[in-house]
Amino acid sequence: MQKKYYWLKLPISFFSDPRIKKLRRIAGGDTYVIIFLKIMLTVINSEGIYTYEGIEKTLEEELALKLDEDVDNIKVVIAFLSTNQEFIELTNENYLIQRVTSLIGKETDSAIRKRKQRQKEKESNVTMSHDSRNNVPLDKELDKDIKPSLLLSPKNETQNDFKTFKNHLINICPTFQFSLQGKFGYNDEHQGFCIKGGYIFDLHTNKLLDKDASFIIWEYLFQQKTKVLEIAKSQYQQMTYTKKIEK
Repeated sequence: MQKKYYWLKLPISFFSDPRIKKLRRIAGGDTYVIIFLKIMLTVINSEGIYTYEGIEKTLEEELALKLDEDVDNIKVVIAFLSTNQEFIELTNENYLIQRVTSLIGKETDSAIRKRKQRQKEKESNVTMSHDSRNNVPLDKELDKDIKPSLLLSPKNETQNDFKTFKNHLINICPTFQFSLQGKFGYNDEHQGFCIKGGYIFDLHTNKLLDKDASFIIWEYLFQQKTKVLEIAKSQYQQMTYTKKIEK
């Protein structure tokens, strides 16, 4: 089995992000930002989800143990992240670190070997070609071995199209609910699904779906995107109307 190597791709604007600037301005803020980065690093190989294992009595104490940080500092960071929708509770055990999903980079060991080999070939001019008119080096070799996230790359469709659809759906109705009764083996008694923090949550089992099941359902929703977006918009309007009546 191939090994996979993960890394965090921090954007150049990370420290100018208003939320990060606000966190740094709190007394001890630089320490809090480092803790936030350490938390993100713990979940890059799990699609941004931290699973509370119950090693300690509380989530904060468990993170303090794993990260070798003071528990009071962990509490401040978690409270801040939760308030700013950076740390979202999906279930009693699973928590989503929101921004990590867009910052994950990963590569297989074979891809690393191939990339290094191509680099050596470039340096030795083995595979270099030139435009005969301008004598400009041409190198159209693409690194096709870096795998995108399973949840962000439905087959036969471009990753960008899917990401646009997914973001649009979440923006329209962040808690979109739907049923797949009669499809993919789900019977008429199945209670359906909803979106939670950008992930698919099974309302029947009260658990997040695994990657393979999520991939299939996200792909199905993408194929029905026009209808899905219409239903999501209607669902959100109905929810808003209901809240107004209750007030």
